[in-house]
Amino acid sequence: MSEHERIDVRVFWGKAGKSKQGEETVPHPLICHTIDTAAVAELLYDRLLSSTCRSEFAAAFEPLGATPAAWVGLFCGLHDLGKLSPAFQALRADVVVNALPPAAAAQTRRLSRVRSSGRRTDTFHGILTAYHIRRLLTDWGTSSTTAHTLSQALGGHHGWFFSPQVVLNAELAVNDHGGHIWARWVEQLVCRTAQLLGLPDPRTAPWAKATLGSGAAVGLAGLTTVSDWIASGSINKATHAGSDIDLAEYVGVARSRAHEQVVERLGWSQWQPAGDLNFMSLFDQAPRPLQGAVQRLVAAVSRPGVLVIEAPTGEGKTKAALQATISLICQLRLAGFFIAMPTRATSNQMFDEVDRLLTGLDHGLSVKLLHGAAADYLTDRRSPTVLADVVQPEHIGTDAADGAQDETVREWFTQLRSLLAPFAVGTVDRVLKGGIRSAWAPVPLVGLSNRVLVLDEVHGYQVYMSTILDRLLWWLGWLGVPVILLSATLPRIRREELLRHWYAGSRQAHPHAVELPVPALGYPHAIWCDGRGVPKAVQTTASDINTARRISLHRLADDELASWALKQARAGYGVAIIHNLVRRVDQTVALLDEAVAALPMEQRPTIVSLTGGLPAGRRAAVEKELRTLFGRHGQRAPHAGYIVVATQVLEQSLDLDFDAVASDLAPIDSLIQRAGRLHRFRPIDPHTPPTLVLTGVTETAAGPGWPAHTIRIYQDAILLRTWALLRGRKALRMPDEVPALVDAVYSDPDTIHYPPEWGARWRTASDKLDRARRAERKTATALYLPAPTRDDALFELTRHPRNSSQTRKPDGRGRETSP
Repeated sequence: MSEHERIDVRVFWGKAGKSKQGEETVPHPLICHTIDTAAVAELLYDRLLSSTCRSEFAAAFEPLGATPAAWVGLFCGLHDLGKLSPAFQALRADVVVNALPPAAAAQTRRLSRVRSSGRRTDTFHGILTAYHIRRLLTDWGTSSTTAHTLSQALGGHHGWFFSPQVVLNAELAVNDHGGHIWARWVEQLVCRTAQLLGLPDPRTAPWAKATLGSGAAVGLAGLTTVSDWIASGSINKATHAGSDIDLAEYVGVARSRAHEQVVERLGWSQWQPAGDLNFMSLFDQAPRPLQGAVQRLVAAVSRPGVLVIEAPTGEGKTKAALQATISLICQLRLAGFFIAMPTRATSNQMFDEVDRLLTGLDHGLSVKLLHGAAADYLTDRRSPTVLADVVQPEHIGTDAADGAQDETVREWFTQLRSLLAPFAVGTVDRVLKGGIRSAWAPVPLVGLSNRVLVLDEVHGYQVYMSTILDRLLWWLGWLGVPVILLSATLPRIRREELLRHWYAGSRQAHPHAVELPVPALGYPHAIWCDGRGVPKAVQTTASDINTARRISLHRLADDELASWALKQARAGYGVAIIHNLVRRVDQTVALLDEAVAALPMEQRPTIVSLTGGLPAGRRAAVEKELRTLFGRHGQRAPHAGYIVVATQVLEQSLDLDFDAVASDLAPIDSLIQRAGRLHRFRPIDPHTPPTLVLTGVTETAAGPGWPAHTIRIYQDAILLRTWALLRGRKALRMPDEVPALVDAVYSDPDTIHYPPEWGARWRTASDKLDRARRAERKTATALYLPAPTRDDALFELTRHPRNSSQTRKPDGRGRETSP
């Protein structure tokens, strides 16, 4: 660079704030923000990125000299390189023009005058960043593919990636990027920053050896965005460095500030469990057979994989998963976990259990709760985690003179950032958001990448949700994220799909192109599969409480339900009635209230309703009372009995133990879950088994009938298959019959025998089921992430974005079905 081309790069501002009359602006130089972000990225490198991403970075950057973390930090810091342009500097021309050579000052003033007219025709700085990164790397000998990938990852830090044509257009926008002289200043800033960070001169590095895969590209994109947010959150007007700052000293300041933000304020401390992590040590109780088998299976793990645990309700899958999670964190040196539950209520319960576990391991650890009503729950229990995080975004958003805040960034900081926290519990919807194309799509992927992801009740996901989950599992396998899947009733076909999608990702292949031999399994069992593709399975007996559980089956007409429930209550029983529709709950409660009103006060059972539509306060009170009476070690029903009438929330959300259960007909897996609420924590006397009553079915010559609303919730074909299996039965033998019943309905319907007169309806319902499944898959396919195998996967992550809250199938009226 000739002498007349050199400039003090501190004159270019990165953050300046809004101009105020009579107040001198002290800017935060662009190179200082570059150093700020690089310092944060270096700290987050081991905390946020998976070992798979780090391995890709090592392969790409180790040939250049210095550590991969330092190179990644530099690139993250260069995300705002496009701000070194007349287009951006003109936003506050008053801050910079006096320090520029005459020609450059004239360029900046001219754009400033155009800007003052209110017209915005210039190129935003993210696009200019992509242009400069691609230009520099190409000049230095990088392959066109790697140059394009790196330019995309950095240029898209405001949530959107650009097509090659957009970057080509930026190259032609000479007035915006400034041409030759500004390009030389850009290179000067890059080289000066590299020097300050202790890196070799990038102009002389062997860039032809650097290649970057899609996993590392997504890792870099997500890390860049998060590092920018945190670095920006640590700077305000009072801490702007000014254009006379000593840059060598400032590197130390930035690294100290990054440590304060990342470690002290956000809690990303790289905690590693120590000591004895076996089941007995963690929970102070001997493991059940399944829990012990899972512990031994995971103890041999040395690389990321996917673990499926299938066992009856009440067998202790959750604790088995928690012990496995802590072991995986230790063995694979991960940063933490995210545990995804089907509903808010189950998330709250899991949060309490995990909070106790972490506190026992280290009093300095805290877990985040992530769902729409989390703040209310934490406030009610006076949890210290309800306190607002102290890191807030500052001046992150569009190219605006006053640093206007992008509202999506604020949403991430106020609602979604717990997805990035080391330890978090939340609803599965929060995870599935990461499987949908949207702005900042790499952020949730990176947020999960160095943690264990636990997904509970995976059998309960709709085809729509399962389609998104499969695509997400493909990406998580690609990124090397360990996943634990829990289920009581998982069909064989679904188990194989889940395993194959993760495995295909780990092999960087398409799910249809891989073969994964999954052995026939007994029940309960656990199966582990990593990138080597040889599943390891363990099969055990159920614990004593879940062995030889005989559940009596009875059928009742709707008009007999109230009298049956009252009879059970008179015996002092806790009774649960589970309906498929809120309207049915209201009707049954009205009938019971009318009947109870005629009884003497001392003989009146307690009657409550529980639905997803209850006000939050009322629902919380009901759930608390139910746990007190019918939870583990519960007080049991009062003398006059207790009847709760509920929707599916009782099936999905609460671990409770009733004496008798009545249920509308539902799919076999749902009925098994509901039957699991009978003597959940108590052994069953085989001579006097508890009763599951099925209601809402009428037999006709042409086949069974059920209320019209039922097939708006469940597919007629699934109900027909379920009823064909159960109509002649007097009992269920659990857990022995669970796999066969579930596989018959979902995997092998041709094995089910049904009366010949059902034939026409059976075929019609099966065709309708196939069409509905195809429609749900098509709807999910329209919004889920692109395949990681695509060459342009990074660009496609944010192309044609969808509403990331669409994690559940719409109900046909433009609304999503609630958990």
